[in-house]
Parts: sequence; C-alpha cells; structure tokens
Amino acid sequence: MIRVSYRWLSMVLMVLLAPLALANVELSTSVQKVVPVLDDSGQVVRRLETVESVVPEDVLHYTITFTNAGAETVDAGSIVITNPLPAETVYLDGSAFGSGTDITFSVDGGKTFAEPGALKVDRDGESVPAQAADYTTIRWVFKPALDPGQTGDVTFDVRLK
Repeated sequence: MIRVSYRWLSMVLMVLLAPLALANVELSTSVQKVVPVLDDSGQVVRRLETVESVVPEDVLHYTITFTNAGAETVDAGSIVITNPLPAETVYLDGSAFGSGTDITFSVDGGKTFAEPGALKVDRDGESVPAQAADYTTIRWVFKPALDPGQTGDVTFDVRLK
C-alpha cells in the first residue's frame, strides 16, 4: 500500500493570486480527508478529517480562504485564484465551489481556461470533449468587491490515483 505524507500534498498545491500589487489579500489553504460515514438514519454522509496520511483512492477536500487584510476595498473581479491540480490526483467532477465566483478549468496546464462544456482534448488524433479527469488547473474569479476584513473561500475535491 502506498502512503503519501500530508507535507507532500501541501507542497504540490500551488495557489496563485492574480495581480493585486497594491491590495493586501492573504491566502490560506487547508486540506482535509473526506471519510464516508453512516449517520443516525443510515445514510452515508461525508465527514472531513485531519489529514495525517493518505493512500490511493482517498478523497481530499481543499479549501482556499482569502482575506482582505488591507485598509482599502479590493476591486470587484480583481481576485483571481488559479490552482494547478497535483499530478497524482484526479479532480472530482462538480466539486469546485466558490460563492460569488466564476469557475473555469484548464486542460493544458493553465495556458487557457473555459467552462467544462467548451473544453476539448485530443484523443487518438481526434478532438473530443474533456472529462473532469483531464482538468489540470482550476480558476476562480471572485466577482464582488472585498471590503477590508472580509473573507471568502473556494473549495474542490480530488481523488488520489
């Protein structure tokens, strides 16, 4: 059984903030392991746990929190978070979320971005619609302005290969 340390996961996750040279926006990232458990009614629900080690097929939940730590309002649409997906993972379709954001994906390492239905990949010389497993990078554009002291977050899930 292959084990991957939590330290490795935090090193491969890179969060990039779009040019905010004058803004004071702080980012923090947390990673939790998704564990299915039965609730009192017998339904399977997701429980998020601290990551100590992971093995192939584990599901991880990433949360990227952004905070306006400055004294000025950050302009609407100027917070852009671009997050490459670790090569040893597969994005879980439909898991990217961020209130007040536009979410797009890349299949070419972050060179171009589009909504899922517009993404194409080459398979055996033929251009075909991309699948979630083809995504290499996620991008969130936070649409509202962000006043001093305000925070927001974006999330996504991946499965380890």
